[in-house]
Amino acid sequence: MSRIDSLLSGVLPDLAAPEGASLPLAPRLEAPSRTSAAPANSVEVFRGTGALATTPSRAPQVAPRAREGNGFDFGVGGAFPPKPTGSIQEQLKQGARLLEQTQAAAFSVTLDKGASMDAYARKQLGHLDPSPPIAGAPTALTDYTSTIPGVSARDAFEAFVSNPELLFGAAGISLRPAASALTDGARLFLEEQGPPPVWAPIAVKLNETERVVHITTLDGHPLRGTNQFVFDDDGSGGTRIRQYSAFQGSSPATSVGMALMDPIERQHDIWRSVHGQLHEMLKPR
Repeated sequence: MSRIDSLLSGVLPDLAAPEGASLPLAPRLEAPSRTSAAPANSVEVFRGTGALATTPSRAPQVAPRAREGNGFDFGVGGAFPPKPTGSIQEQLKQGARLLEQTQAAAFSVTLDKGASMDAYARKQLGHLDPSPPIAGAPTALTDYTSTIPGVSARDAFEAFVSNPELLFGAAGISLRPAASALTDGARLFLEEQGPPPVWAPIAVKLNETERVVHITTLDGHPLRGTNQFVFDDDGSGGTRIRQYSAFQGSSPATSVGMALMDPIERQHDIWRSVHGQLHEMLKPR
C-alpha cells in the first residue's frame, strides 16, 4: 500500500458550489509519481490483486471471470467512513425515500421483474431530485483506475455507454427500468438482490466530446455522491480509465449499514467488476 497525490483534489473545490450543482469535468492530468512521504491531500492506493481488494463475504451473484491485464487499482482519501450529512429534515427525507425504495426493490426482486415494475420505476424516478455531496461537509473520496491495452479511448467510451446491463450485471446489479444503453439525462435504479434488496437511483450525464460519463445519486440513494468516468488515450493505442468518486452518508441508515455490513467494500467490488468486465469484453484476443 502506498500513497499518491490525489487527482480528486481537482474535483474537491467545486464541492463548494450550491447543493444540486453538478461537478465539472475532472482535469486531464498525468498520474503523479509515487513518493514515500504522504502529501497533505493524498489517497492510499490498494492494488487490485492485493489482500485488501478481496471480495466481501457474500454469495456471488455472477460467475467469476478472469480479468488479468487491466491493472485495476484504487485509492481512498477524505473522510472515511462516510457519515450522515445534512440537516435533520434532509436526512429524514432521504431516509423515508430509502425505505420506500427498499420496499419496491424487495417487491421487484421477489415478485415482479417485468414491464409493470419498469413503468413504476420510471414514475418514481421522475419525482427524485439530485443528491450530490453537500458543500463544505466531510466527503469520502475514491480514485479508481484501470487500462485497456490496444483499444482506443473512443471505442472504450462507446462500449461503456452501449452495454450498461452487461457491465453492471458483472457485479450482480440489474437496471430498473431496463436500459440497453446509457443516454444523456437517463435516470435509473441500480437494483441489488441483497439482502437487503436495494434500489439505488442515479442520473447520467454524457459528454461524448470529452469521453466522460458523470453519474449523480438521486433522493433515497444510500449515499449522496457522484462518480465521474474519464476515458483517456494512454499514448500507446490503449485506454486509461479514471473514475473519480465523491460521497457522503445520506441518512442515519448509512451508519446502520456500516455497523451491519461492509457497503464500502461492496462499492469497491462493484466498480472492480465493472472495470474488469469492460476490459474482458474489449481486450484483443
